[in-house]
Amino acid sequence: MNVQEFQNKLKEIQTIAKANGNSLTTIQIRDTFAGMELDKTQLLGVLKYLTSQGIQIEGMEDSATEETKEPERKIIPLTPEEETYLRNYLEELPELSIDTAQAFAALANGDQDALQSLTSYYMKETAKMAADMNAEEIFLADLIQEANLALIQALGSAGNEVRDEKWLMNEVRKGIIAVLEEQTQRKFADDSLVARVEKLESAVRELNDDEDDKNAFSIDELAIILDMKVDEIRDILRLTGDDK
Repeated sequence: MNVQEFQNKLKEIQTIAKANGNSLTTIQIRDTFAGMELDKTQLLGVLKYLTSQGIQIEGMEDSATEETKEPERKIIPLTPEEETYLRNYLEELPELSIDTAQAFAALANGDQDALQSLTSYYMKETAKMAADMNAEEIFLADLIQEANLALIQALGSAGNEVRDEKWLMNEVRKGIIAVLEEQTQRKFADDSLVARVEKLESAVRELNDDEDDKNAFSIDELAIILDMKVDEIRDILRLTGDDK
């Protein structure tokens, strides 16, 4: 199982939800993710992600429903090193003073100078927002860069409507959330892969404890015993360096 497969599953379940009036049952979710060996924490993470997209989940147990109503993720306090990095980063940014209302009006008329001015002006606020949303899924420095990208993309796609600071920072926030969601999905996929590697290694050790190298189980035999695909076992062995 890889990240792309996990993301495809998320897209698949969202398509099912859309076809059902933005509603899903827990059975549909479990069926879609069957075979991926998500533990309870990971499954709840999927439920939280789906509900954050406005999808109603039917048939959830009360405890699960309560958990999905909790904040999307725990905010991680900055480490001393991250605080130092943030302080130095902010100090290196130039002090700017602009008429934001005028700049947003010029931006609506396609003024590229206004776009650059607004980008430079809001980089400090963008960095502070990223720090406030610091999470364990991504390094702070990377999150700030992703936030800057969201800032640039928002201003670049503002169109000919006159925008304002509230709109802009909301767009940046949505960009940060999207990055964190992607990182969370990757973590789910990575955790699942690690679990499968550990399962295979444990099974191989147990099955081969009393076997010498000559009589050790083959990959085909392991696939039958462990109910895993041959290609999947080969991929895991290649990953762990045991395919030599």
